[in-house]
Amino acid sequence: MKNVLRIIPAILVMAALFMLSTLPGNDPLLNSVQLSDKIEHFIAYFVLGIAFCMWIPSKKWFAKPVVCGVIVVVLCTLFGLSDEFHQTFVPGRSGDLYDLAVDSASSVVAIFAYFLFIRIIKK
Repeated sequence: MKNVLRIIPAILVMAALFMLSTLPGNDPLLNSVQLSDKIEHFIAYFVLGIAFCMWIPSKKWFAKPVVCGVIVVVLCTLFGLSDEFHQTFVPGRSGDLYDLAVDSASSVVAIFAYFLFIRIIKK
């Protein structure tokens, strides 16, 4: 049961990202933030990457960090791919492979940040 509860943050982040992706390109909510599209993607998928990292127990991170990291990158990339595909059906939006690349890269940064964090707190 404990592992099931650990996935809730990732589900909430994915739900929020999906809801934002359904907004048309001219929606005021999307245009209210004055950041680059790539920075917004980096922040969003960094948070998703951390949420997926939290799903995996720290014992597994210490035992098989590379396997855990690959799982997180694959999950974030697959969700990013589905998100970019979804956006092709939303008025005023489009799928962008550069956004997907940023999504994947930010998940890698999230993995390193998370692993560093759990190493520090376990000392």
